[in-house]
Order: sequence, then C-alpha cells, then structure tokens
Amino acid sequence: MLGGLVVGFVGAGLTMGACGEGGPGPVDACQASAEETPAEEPSTGCAEAMTEPCKRYYLPLLGNPTMNPELRAKYKAAFGSACYVAADGNSTFNCFYKEADVAGPKKDGKGQACQDAKKIGEVSGLALYDQDEKYTCAKDEATGDYWLQVGSDSANRIYIKLGDAPLETSLVDVDGVPTEINGPYRNLVEVTSVEPGKEFYCTSGQPGLDGGTLDQREWILQVNRNANGGKIRSDLAGFTYPCKKGCPQLCTEPEFLNEPPPPDVGVYDPNAARVHHVVRKKDLRSCDWGTNAYKNAAVISDKLNIQLKNYYPSANEINQINKVAPHSP
Repeated sequence: MLGGLVVGFVGAGLTMGACGEGGPGPVDACQASAEETPAEEPSTGCAEAMTEPCKRYYLPLLGNPTMNPELRAKYKAAFGSACYVAADGNSTFNCFYKEADVAGPKKDGKGQACQDAKKIGEVSGLALYDQDEKYTCAKDEATGDYWLQVGSDSANRIYIKLGDAPLETSLVDVDGVPTEINGPYRNLVEVTSVEPGKEFYCTSGQPGLDGGTLDQREWILQVNRNANGGKIRSDLAGFTYPCKKGCPQLCTEPEFLNEPPPPDVGVYDPNAARVHHVVRKKDLRSCDWGTNAYKNAAVISDKLNIQLKNYYPSANEINQINKVAPHSP
C-alpha cells in the first residue's frame, strides 16, 4: 500500500535524514550538494516500442498469491516493489528482479533477491527455509538461472529462474484501491498508437505554425497554455517533495512554469515545463510500463520530474492529478 512520507511525495526506500550516500548528515550538507542532474532528453522521434520481452529473474513463491489476496499482501509487504500484479487477463502476481539484484553488488550471490528468497517459506507459512548467511545464490552457467541452498542437505535448494517479466498493471495502489490514471489531458483525441514505454513525441495530428504537425508533447503544452491564458501551469502546482533524496528540506512545485528550451539546446532549467509520464515510462526493473496515452500525461517542472521518475507514483500524486479538471483543446 502506498502512503505519504510528506505532503506530496512518496519514495520507495527513501530514508529521511540520511543526506546523500554517506548516511545521516547535517542540514547544510544537503544545501551544499550539487545541483540535480538534468533528466536525459529523450529522442524526439516517434520510436516504436520494444517488441522483445523484458527478461528478469523471478522467485519461486509458495502458495497461490495470484488467487489469494491475503498471501499476496504478505509477499508485497515483505519484498516490496519487486512484487507486482501483471496487466494480463489473469492478474498474475510474482516478484521479479534484475540480475544485479540476484548476484549482489559484489557479485557474491548475496543480492536482495537471494535474501528475499530465503524468506519465502516464512512469509507464506508453508515451509521452513534456513536463512543462514552462509547460503548464497550460485549461477548455473548452462541455463542462466540461479539456485539457492535453503537447508543443511545440499539437495534442498530452490531456483530463481530467468523468464519473461509481464507488463505491470497500470492501476496504481491508492490506499488499497487499484486506481486508474485519468490526467488532465484525457479528453484529447488519440491519433497515434499507444504503447508501453513510448515517449510523447508521436504525432498529435494537430497543425503547427511551421506548416507541419505538432507532436503529442507540443500539443499537450499548447492545450495547457490555452487553458491558462498563454502561460504553462504545473498540473502538480503546490506539490511538496524532498528537495534532495534523504534530506529534510521540502521543495514546492511552482504554479507557473517556464517555457521548455529546445530539445537540441543543452540547457537545464529546473522550472522549465516537462511532459511527465504519471505511470512511469519504465518500471523499477527498467521494463516498459507507462504509455504515451494522453490520460497518462501531466505537465510538471523538470526538477520535479527528476525527483519522481525513479519512484512509483504515490497516492498523493495520483489523487492530485486525477482531481485536475480536464483540459479541452
């Protein structure tokens, strides 16, 4: 379940008071930190989404969490954002990890996936696995899978296999309720293909001043200007969030934003307008997730986009976005 650390922002794994990578630090350490790294400007072309499945490692969960909401909640509470409900017709549930999260940062088989795998028996209540630190994951080079011994008998092992990670559902948990994103541009007519992982650079079908057509991003910004007397207004105006990960100061999203610089100009303006994927373009496993549908778009500052893009949408973000009145062309 998603909750709120502060008024606006929730970050998975965010620890307040720990400034930077070195653990807890004084407030001025946050103030002296470098400016945010500008978000990488995506390609301005309407690229086709990836057709290859996203390969990730999954846990051999016990029980049937897909059909058992109570067990599913236990796994989610224990293993966090690695676990999710798929967007397939069966709403299948499992926990998927990048290989780095299996092998561990030192490649010693002590990654988070291995630590979680040892707890499967305890969380499910259906088995007793030995969680001794001496048991680590080992890779089967022939199959690419990992195995983990979970008892004194060397034959007592479980496998963390490589498989296709299904698309995660776009319904976001808001106080226990799977919630659809209905952003302020939901009434705009879709004229291009809508696919997970796509940027807002496909055609809108709307004529531009240069005689060409506006892409989705340009059309969204123009619709925003039309609704706000020629200015660009943030769809998350007033939203509060930590100015820097792990530091106590809060930043507030301004009401009005600056015009975005041209994509080919390497200038970072933290208050420049950016079209944001509310359901993020990539999930936390770096697999395609959010689409280029207009209902999934929001206009926010570049600074806020940098803070949000690597975290799941919070209940506060979703509630505020869904309350914005729809903009009409």
